[in-house]
Order: sequence, then C-alpha cells, then structure tokens
Amino acid sequence: MTAARRTTLARAGIMSAQQPLILLGEDATVPQFASYEDVITGRKRRVMPGGLDGWRTEFIKPPEGVLDHPVAFLAEDSPNHTIETHFHQVDQFQVVVTGGGTLGKHELAINAVHFSRAYTPYGPIAGDQRGVGFLTLRAHWDPGAQYVEANREKLLGMPERRPWQATELPEFAGEAAVNLHAFTILRDERGLAAYSLRLAPGATTATPDASGSNGQFIIVARGSVRYQEREHGATSVCFIRPDEGSFQLEAGPAGADVLVLNFPRPDGGARRVAEKSGGQALRVWQCQLCAFVYDEAEGMPDEGVAPGTRWSDVPDSWTCPDCGAGKADFDMLAVA
Repeated sequence: MTAARRTTLARAGIMSAQQPLILLGEDATVPQFASYEDVITGRKRRVMPGGLDGWRTEFIKPPEGVLDHPVAFLAEDSPNHTIETHFHQVDQFQVVVTGGGTLGKHELAINAVHFSRAYTPYGPIAGDQRGVGFLTLRAHWDPGAQYVEANREKLLGMPERRPWQATELPEFAGEAAVNLHAFTILRDERGLAAYSLRLAPGATTATPDASGSNGQFIIVARGSVRYQEREHGATSVCFIRPDEGSFQLEAGPAGADVLVLNFPRPDGGARRVAEKSGGQALRVWQCQLCAFVYDEAEGMPDEGVAPGTRWSDVPDSWTCPDCGAGKADFDMLAVA
C-alpha cells in the first residue's frame, strides 16, 4: 500500500495502530523501525498560520527533556497552503512522500530529498492542489521553525553560521539484486551523504556505514523490509546511531526502495559554496541568508537570465530560488 493511500485511509479513520511510536530512551535497544501503521493513531491536526489545517504524525520522538535524541515526523499541509521561509537550529533532512508543490522556486517530487544545514533559511514551501506531505528527520531535537521575517537579526548575528542547502532526487533503478546509487550533490567532507537502494525480492545488503556520520536515517519508500520477524512497509523510518555502523537490510516479497541518509559530523569546516580561480572580470554574489550563489559567468538560463549577465542587470524583482530573499540581501563574494 502506498503512503498516499494510507494517508487517505487514515483521514477516513479506517486504519489503526499496531505499535506505539518509538521513544528511544537510555536503555532502548536500537536501531528500531517505526512504520506508518504503527503511528497513524497519533496523527494530530494543527491549525497552520493563515488558519488552514495541517497534520503531524510522530515516528520517532524524544522522551521529555531529552535533547540529544533523533526526531522523525510526517508533516502534511492542506492544498494550496504556503509555509513561509524559516530555519532551524540543527541540520535536517526532509523527504517528500505525498502531493507536490515548490520549495522556493524548486519543484517538489515524490521521494525528493532536501537537506538544510543549521541556521539555513529555506522556503517558502507552497503545496499544490494536492497539498504536500514530507518527512522531517533530525539527529537531534530542535525547538521548531524560526521564521525569517521575525528572526532576521538573530539569523544574521549567529556566529560561525555556515548556511547551505540542496534538493536532489534519488535514482531507484537497476536489474541486479542490490542496486546502490550515491547522491551527487548531497555530500561533503564531514560525512553528509545520501543513497538510494533498490532491492529485489528477498535480497539482503548492508547499508553504507554510519560510523563516519552524525547518525543515519533509513526510509522505506516502496515495498517492505523484514526486521525483527516483521515486515515494515512504506513509509517506515529507522535511525542508526554512529556507533552502530552498518545495518543489515532484507527486502520483503515485493522488493524494496530504500533511502539512506547520513548526517554530517558537527566538527570540521563547512563546504565551500563558491570557488573561482583566474582573473575573471565577472563576479560572484551570495545570499546573506541562505548562501545561494549567483555566478555572473553562468547566469540563470532557467529564469531568463543569460550567462554573462551582470548582477546590476538582473531585474530588481528577482528573488533567491532557495529562500525568497531579494537582491538587497546579497553580498559580493571575493574572486580569487
């Protein structure tokens, strides 16, 4: 059964839970899976800014007062609702599981993976006529969305802030029993990585090692995975701590499509978002808020801005595709 179908049944009150959501206490044995069927009765209605309905379903939730704990929940919005540009104080992944729309100026598709570094604003998130539902995944607790309009000074005054974000689609393809594809954009020298796995029915494999990361989430996007004498179907979530290394996956009778998402370690330098060499006369500009880069040499052909267009010639009405900031929020980057 697809995630969209289960959501429809849940809204109709047809589905019930088999197990409670995961609360990983100090004595808990991990990793553990949380499946949609396990947590659907905890689905809660929320009134979103603007008065429209939203829903939140907890998959993995910290015990009261525990901050060093993974978080996973499904957020669903009403059709045509917009979540304004905001940021969080921890790194996070988001995976689209239902509906569609846009994040900034980027089209959202099922299974699209978005990563945003701590204190990186992203949005607006605008659901289309179907609404949009996405898993939010964090290795640590976060106090919630902080909207740029009300927290701009706090954001710009944050010391050693290294904003960066990207969205990438997985590749679920291949005829082998185990087909592993590494994402090309979502990776850095601190352990950030994302992988898509297509498993044939009954196939087994170990996930990429989590020991070089700050924790790993496993998402069953299609089919099912067997674990602890049970099949966990789409959508299921599992968190692997760094000291647990790799996790053994076994696909169910229909095979499985699986996402493996590794958080970057908190130490070390940030990914450099723009590097230029040579005595180029053209310049590079960077958004102060989210670190999006406009390179005059490359332009933005998809938005009608030809290569070689000077920043001064970009229309004043242009906005950042990642966070919606205007031209006044960009600073010139030094060119080597």
